[in-house]
Amino acid sequence: MVQSAKESYLEAFDLYADALFRHAQLRLPSRAQAIDLTQDTFIKAWDYLRGGGTIHHWKSFLYRTLNNLIIDEYRRSKSDSLDALLEADLADATARASTGSREELEAGFDAAFALERVHAVLPQLPDTDRSVIVMRYLDGLSPHEIADVIGISENATSVRLHRALGKLRKLCEPFA
Repeated sequence: MVQSAKESYLEAFDLYADALFRHAQLRLPSRAQAIDLTQDTFIKAWDYLRGGGTIHHWKSFLYRTLNNLIIDEYRRSKSDSLDALLEADLADATARASTGSREELEAGFDAAFALERVHAVLPQLPDTDRSVIVMRYLDGLSPHEIADVIGISENATSVRLHRALGKLRKLCEPFA
């Protein structure tokens, strides 16, 4: 194998492994599944390189591979839910609340409460809507990168994101 491909692979692993894991963890019911699918993503990338393929845009390639693996996982077992993951995230957000001044403390609790509301209703969104919200606001992907990952135009991605946010706002209204 060409050394530059190996170096490129290692660099992509260093850059994107944590972000891919977070993405998988938000979309899967268990941490173990998120770890497994993140590892499988990099194994598939390595196999692709060994087979003579070239990867020009690592971020898009890895997210697309991970999304395909997540879809396969959903097809295998739909019985699990995100409830356990959401409860763990809420506890973590509360633990990280600010401990400075009273205003900072209140702001920290407000942020934790808002995060709790979003996490509570996020599983109610269709997977297509949930995935674009996670990719945009938690993974930090641009609409162009999301379009590459899910295989639609950038304009369609922006429309899907706008509609998904509208649905999310509507679901969060009862909490306000």
